[in-house]
Amino acid sequence: MILEITFIQGGMLEFERTGIYPEYLLFNLKGSKQNWRVKIKNKPQEGILKSKGIPVYEYSFDGHWCKFRKVNKNASISKWMEPETISIERRD
Repeated sequence: MILEITFIQGGMLEFERTGIYPEYLLFNLKGSKQNWRVKIKNKPQEGILKSKGIPVYEYSFDGHWCKFRKVNKNASISKWMEPETISIERRD
């Protein structure tokens, strides 16, 4: 399965409350209904994507590009992979 990544910037509702344009990473596991939305709090930022409380992917975002690796059921971790593209979405 392919992990698609979208970098989302902006959102008027949160901007009106906080005065800061929020940034998020949206991870979508193509071919399934599974997706994760992660708020970017720091650059660089690392984290774990879980499914039903079990780690499935680990990601690393440097502020411009994101890479990820799969966490296997036996707790081994694959090599770092990079998506072919990262979509950028700007919202008002």
